[in-house]
Amino acid sequence: MKEAVLFQQLLKRKKKLIMPMMIFFVLFYFALPVLIWFFPEWVYSERHSFFIPWWWLFAFFQLIVTWILGWIYWCKAKKHDELIEDLKQGKDI
Repeated sequence: MKEAVLFQQLLKRKKKLIMPMMIFFVLFYFALPVLIWFFPEWVYSERHSFFIPWWWLFAFFQLIVTWILGWIYWCKAKKHDELIEDLKQGKDI
């Protein structure tokens, strides 16, 4: 019974990690197409960033953000895996 409660707490921790990251990623990912749709003259202008349209920079930044979010998830997932191993061995979290 105690293990079930600990496991439920672990699932809540995992959900608190995944949901904000997923919401941020989806909003950030779809921001570029939405901006292009509603503000094309502003998006395609080159005056914002060193002779490169800023949407190119935004698209490149999406790659960087994806790697950072993946790295954060990987680090947190290792901690969750350690907690699951402790739970399997009967240790308290």
